[in-house]
Amino acid sequence: MIATSPRLACWCGQGSWTAQFRTPRFGLLRCTACGCYGIDPPPIQRDTESAEFYTEYYAAADATAAIGRPAGDPLHRSRYWRVVERVPRLEAAGQEVLDVGCGEGKLCAELAAANWKHVIGIDVSSSRIARARQRYPSLTFHDQPIQETGIPRASLDLVVMDNVLEHLPDPIALLQEMYEFLAPGGSIVLITPNMESGNFRLLGRRWTPELAPHAHVFLYTRASIARLVSRCGFAIDASGTFHVRLRGWREWIAPIRSGAPKELLWRALQEAGDVFGRLIGAGPMLYVVATRPARSADGAGDPPSRVSPDTRS
Repeated sequence: MIATSPRLACWCGQGSWTAQFRTPRFGLLRCTACGCYGIDPPPIQRDTESAEFYTEYYAAADATAAIGRPAGDPLHRSRYWRVVERVPRLEAAGQEVLDVGCGEGKLCAELAAANWKHVIGIDVSSSRIARARQRYPSLTFHDQPIQETGIPRASLDLVVMDNVLEHLPDPIALLQEMYEFLAPGGSIVLITPNMESGNFRLLGRRWTPELAPHAHVFLYTRASIARLVSRCGFAIDASGTFHVRLRGWREWIAPIRSGAPKELLWRALQEAGDVFGRLIGAGPMLYVVATRPARSADGAGDPPSRVSPDTRS
């Protein structure tokens, strides 16, 4: 398709964009160099816009999600544990763990229950952090950049970033920061939508839950995320995909009762995408487990030099 010139260049700084499709609301582009996808126009252009944008976004989204949901409903265990099932060494609790994009602190509470000694959550949404502090007063939460939190560099045993990468205009900058704050030998777990999933292959532009053009900036394949993580100095230990639960019959009751045919059709399409993904073994969620290499006498394992490109076109 015709190449385009979006306002935001790919994080890799090397390729050009080609258009995969366009709708009246947004376009989906793909980088010719790394294979990463980009939303055009992106919801934000710079990381400095994140705090205000996502505070407002999640305040509205959380209010809508809370309708009809009992207070304190735990819903389901966090997706991080699906990665633990595939990488058993993550079962061993350590001393210091950081959940980046912690929201209201659900995974932080689960990590504390799993015997991690010191659990920290960080999120750009001040409203979500306020609720996290209220719900889990014994845990530590921050709504400012990690450099302003007092967390010592090279002190974290584990960093988890579940559905964070796709929100970042400059993912290199944040991953390099996480590298600096991880202890040598410490691990990072990344979870993000899988653009090679059966869901996307079947539904394309209709895979709206994870394309989420109103909130996402870049979307990844297994190769493109591996390129990103390696560029930031990490050694990749494991990567793969996993499936999310299929919807139960109770979740179909509301649209059936309300007589909402469009919502029913949307739910049926998403369910079909999930089923197709299971058939071909390509789940909607992509994960990477990577390690900051231990230091050696020749300096290997030291933080890489900053390589974040100028992403303005």
